[in-house]
Amino acid sequence: MKAVILREFGGPENLRFECVPDPVPGHGEVLLRIRACGVCYHDLIARRGRLGGIPPMILGHEVVGEVIGIGDGVEGWSVGDRAATLQRMSCGSCEFCEQKRNSLCKVDRRFFGEEIPGGYAPLMAAPVLGLCPVPDSLSWPDAATVCCTTGTAVHVCRTRGRIRDGETVLVTGASGGVGLQAVQICRLSGAKVIAVTTSHTKVGALEASGADHVVVAPDLDFAPEVKRITSGAGVDVALEIVGSAAFGQTLKCLAPGGRLVIVGNLDTASVDLNPGLVIVKELEIIGAYATTREEMALAFELTAKGHVKSCVSEVLPLQEAGSVHFRLENRQISGRAVLVPDDV
Repeated sequence: MKAVILREFGGPENLRFECVPDPVPGHGEVLLRIRACGVCYHDLIARRGRLGGIPPMILGHEVVGEVIGIGDGVEGWSVGDRAATLQRMSCGSCEFCEQKRNSLCKVDRRFFGEEIPGGYAPLMAAPVLGLCPVPDSLSWPDAATVCCTTGTAVHVCRTRGRIRDGETVLVTGASGGVGLQAVQICRLSGAKVIAVTTSHTKVGALEASGADHVVVAPDLDFAPEVKRITSGAGVDVALEIVGSAAFGQTLKCLAPGGRLVIVGNLDTASVDLNPGLVIVKELEIIGAYATTREEMALAFELTAKGHVKSCVSEVLPLQEAGSVHFRLENRQISGRAVLVPDDV
């Protein structure tokens, strides 16, 4: 098969469209004919070598496809089934998994597109413990983005952020895939949303997703405008998708008793934090990682019923992966770009 291979860490030019052997499903795995794979900023961080792993690698964790082969020890899956990957694996039986906090599993920490060859390919051998069924009503591109965008938004907004009716929520990096879905999930929860973006060209997409206010801040100096919008009160919850580059400004936007949910760190950098501010305002700083199977099922339900709109902005051939990485890195994509392989 011809797949996009990362031979060494570095820039988008290191993603090469080459021939590699077809995968064979092992014990507990199925063979997927990949129909679509979303491109996440996490892929860019992995490509740079910031997340570990050893090249050569096939990136991509937002994968959907059709089961065309069954390995030993697989139950509950048949040829022809539609399947989607969770971002990462979990064992299903440890203490954290039994508590439905599968993203904290310490037994199986493998990530699709890193330790497990991912979706920048026409075929994939996928462990069934990392798969969920895909509703027939969804197109392949729309389904590909559900886990890592809508599913993550459910995890961030409902499970970790505990967003309630009447609250005001700030979303940074709001024009990306997770951001656009988070805006919609917040509105479904009855919250008022202030969305931050760095480009005027992305305002329309945010307004269409339901943002009450859009703050355009190319330099990420958005706290004064957020304070003006809230009449100095600040926001009840902030969803930090950008990470270190916006962290200081986001912290300033929180009202007393506010909750800061951190789900992204695009620059993979550290931040300075004054503990006194957290103390006197009794702030909560909450981490949010990966979608659970239950959250993914809810995300598919919300999408299939039309309660949450797809964030797919464009569908491109698999061999355009390098170009998509370049454009995403340079803030030229709103929502999610999806790669579609040719026939094997």
